[in-house]
Amino acid sequence: MLILLLGLVAGAAAAGDTPPAFPHVLYGSVTIGGSPAPAGTVITATIGGTECGLVQTVEAGRYGSPDESRGNRLVVAAATDQAGETITFYVNGVAAPETVTFASGAVTALDLSVAGSGGGGGGGNTGGSGGGGSSKDPGSELTYDPNAPAAPEIFTGNAPLTTSAAGVVLTPVTVTTEDKAGAVTIPEGTTARDQDGNPLGEVTCAEVAQAEVPPAPPGTNIAIALVCGPTGATFDPPALLTYTLSEEEWGGIDEEAVLSVMWYNPETRDWQEIAATVDPATRTVTAEVDHFSIYALAWTVPATVAAGAEGTVTPGDEPAREPGPALPTWALALIVVLAIALAVSLLVRRK
Repeated sequence: MLILLLGLVAGAAAAGDTPPAFPHVLYGSVTIGGSPAPAGTVITATIGGTECGLVQTVEAGRYGSPDESRGNRLVVAAATDQAGETITFYVNGVAAPETVTFASGAVTALDLSVAGSGGGGGGGNTGGSGGGGSSKDPGSELTYDPNAPAAPEIFTGNAPLTTSAAGVVLTPVTVTTEDKAGAVTIPEGTTARDQDGNPLGEVTCAEVAQAEVPPAPPGTNIAIALVCGPTGATFDPPALLTYTLSEEEWGGIDEEAVLSVMWYNPETRDWQEIAATVDPATRTVTAEVDHFSIYALAWTVPATVAAGAEGTVTPGDEPAREPGPALPTWALALIVVLAIALAVSLLVRRK
């Protein structure tokens, strides 16, 4: 066995292979926009542009700890000849200004910080390049509350989606239409995939022009139609679709109308209704969607109300008949005379 081991070592040396070094282990705090990064934040380490370590936080504001037994440290693996090279770090795909020199077997405490709330491209499993052209609304960066779910970052038109390698959303986002009438929210922890089953990298939301909306079912009026993309994307658990009407739009809907949300099935070429929640106080209608397609906020008027509006009498609502014109006096006198003559005739015949 000794001869065999010596032969293996000699063979590796002859082949010129570079032996791996002991990993460089790091831990510390992590903040986004000055606030503790939420649990589920992805931290990636790279050397020379190549990913060499990754960890996902399990508590807010920290990755790993001085206590090795608690785990969740960032382990950077590299070769011996990479000793002394610079390690660059990304937080949810955003480059951190902090760096450290790779040292085999070292354990380093390093606090990481990035501006904003992340979600861009760079190292790590970000699930997409960001789609380009998206605009983040001012004031959308919210202070993290460790006792509440992470607030979604708000975009207009389209947004990058940060996911794990399995497609699990790490940073929640909300994408609104230009006029804010429609919005789709992808919560943290949702598994988001494209039509090919790959992690989803982008979300879009736009209003459909009325001329391009597929014909609605009879008796149904479409108020707002949205197209969410990419087409074929799926969500588990579902994403949230929200319609917000102005006071004028809300007031223009009949008081007896029933609001609903429908999606257009291109295979059957018809609309299918889904469950929705109507909130008159905020003038919003919200529905859960497990896939992307064309969705519409619609309203219908009950048949009895619609019929009544057209002048058709509904059961139980028949109007009272108006009396016809009175008979002339001579006609009444003739009837009386005939009645008396008939009575006299009957009396005579009986006798």
